[in-house]
Amino acid sequence: MEDPSPTTSVMPPASAPASSNAGWASGFRPWALVLALGAFLYLPFLGSTGLWDPWEPHYAEVAREMVESGNWIEPTWEHSPNQPLENKYFFSKPALSMWLMAVPMAIIGPHQEGGGIKPGLEWAVRLPFALLAMLGLLAVFALGRRFFGVAEGLLAAVVLGTSPQYAFVARQAMTDMPLVSLMTAGMILILLGAFDDERPRRGLLYLGWAALGLAILGKGLLGAVFPGLLFLLYLVVSGDWQRLRAVRIVSGGLLMLLVAAPWFVYLSIASAVRKLQDDEGKTFFARFFLHDHLYRLGSGVHGDRGTFAYFVEQLGLGTHPWFPFMMWGTAKSLSRVEREPASPAQRVELFVVLWAVAGFALFSLSMTKFHHYALPVAPALALLAAIWLCRAARNPEELGRVLMPLLLVLGVILVSRDIGLTPKAMVDLFVYNYTRDFPKDAAVPGQIGYGVIYGLLSLSLAGLFLWSRDRLARHMRAALSIGAILGAVWSGWYFFSAMGPHWSQRHLADTYYALRAPGEPIGAYLMNWRGETFYTRNEVVQLKNAGKLQDFLAQHRDRRVFLLVEQGRLEKLKDQLSPEQRRSLRILDRSCNKFYLISVENPAPPPPAPRPAPSPPTPGTPSLDPTQ
Repeated sequence: MEDPSPTTSVMPPASAPASSNAGWASGFRPWALVLALGAFLYLPFLGSTGLWDPWEPHYAEVAREMVESGNWIEPTWEHSPNQPLENKYFFSKPALSMWLMAVPMAIIGPHQEGGGIKPGLEWAVRLPFALLAMLGLLAVFALGRRFFGVAEGLLAAVVLGTSPQYAFVARQAMTDMPLVSLMTAGMILILLGAFDDERPRRGLLYLGWAALGLAILGKGLLGAVFPGLLFLLYLVVSGDWQRLRAVRIVSGGLLMLLVAAPWFVYLSIASAVRKLQDDEGKTFFARFFLHDHLYRLGSGVHGDRGTFAYFVEQLGLGTHPWFPFMMWGTAKSLSRVEREPASPAQRVELFVVLWAVAGFALFSLSMTKFHHYALPVAPALALLAAIWLCRAARNPEELGRVLMPLLLVLGVILVSRDIGLTPKAMVDLFVYNYTRDFPKDAAVPGQIGYGVIYGLLSLSLAGLFLWSRDRLARHMRAALSIGAILGAVWSGWYFFSAMGPHWSQRHLADTYYALRAPGEPIGAYLMNWRGETFYTRNEVVQLKNAGKLQDFLAQHRDRRVFLLVEQGRLEKLKDQLSPEQRRSLRILDRSCNKFYLISVENPAPPPPAPRPAPSPPTPGTPSLDPTQ
């Protein structure tokens, strides 16, 4: 890399922290500002809606069963104390996310006295994940502040924290935030501890290795494989092989394994020796290592398929309005790459740009593609955008005169238009099934809000561009930050909650428990969306075919039964009912655009007609009684 000139760099001397020249930014104050930003964006209305199908209630039910059984090491799914454990184990994900949910459940208790799940549990279950998202913001701030400047660090936290995908996932109890935040924190702590020759910090270094161990427990091997590939790529590109010793790969790697390996080793051995299997008959090794790692990467399971352009689109939506500036910052840093970076800041900038580029390439190679799979590169992109926006503010020539500012502003306008016209794209950033019906009418207020916020942002940037390119370079950080914060507040405080009832079964379960009489059961017809299992505390009966429905109805004769059914399958269910049952069918809850809660009166069959008494034999007719 070229040595940054005084007009284009704000890098402090390696011997002094970047904040030493700014009194307001010294000490704890900037850290508190980052924490306040995260709390402001993620904590309000965190539990205002039920857990979203299918991931949140799936993991929450595993956590609930941990609390109920007392076994926090061997995760189970759809297992009740009075059932055999055969084929009841859950092997798809590591245990950390379930532990994060189980701890608040154990403290406050998950069960409501009258049945179902305690009100307000969603806030407690999601809180650890929101706190981890705030940890990710602190990590990018720490790296930016140390090597580039306080302004860069603060802006990087704003960019990452307000990116819609990060902000949405921060509000969900699922495995992605533990992976992303802990992996980000781990890599950044290693950079802080080992990439500054004048201020090596062994404590931070080992804390980073421990965080990578927790990242493995968060979602899987990616928590170690991805950082390992990045560090190897950095060494090859930079030739900075002395860094291999500085990161203490042997002792640090042992610490990482000490944190992550015990649970994996135990469950692998227990599964093999005791023949533990999940609901598809797979052992832990077959499910976790083969199906959920190797096959997802190589052959594809679930999700989407697509080319490398797939994640360009999703990152454009998921990091709006920052994505054009992320791409610009990445290109600018790539243009500065040299074989032997001379300063700590140059080494870190090279590592961050490799993080963005190589990460994008790795996730694009995966056959299985979910929109949120590219989330691990968002922290790197946020840092690059912040670095170059701050450099452009200090030296407008960095931004260019006409073409580049025009392209950046146009990029913001185009993505703003797409979000305003199709708010479904925002929900698709973090859900499972992208073909699921979208509640268009219910989304209209949210659509208007996005249109106003991002429309005003687009107009302000266009106005700055037409007024003066120098003023655009100096003021667009403020315009982008205000628009992005308003967009993230609207997403989290309103849109997430407004859409929640259409992806959650909380309200359906609440209706069932409010209306049922003792002994009246609930079944789920031709569905397994996980929410029905968690919110009924695994009392729901899965009716996976017509035969099971008939058995369920026959078992509960002479009482009302409740059924959960997808709206599109209601007529198919009616075909399986008797005329009396069809006439008694009532739709009790229509508040979700996906499911109905219905009730069916299930009368007992009429008793058999009494057999007529035999008439006496006619005189002279021989009797058929052999005793006579």
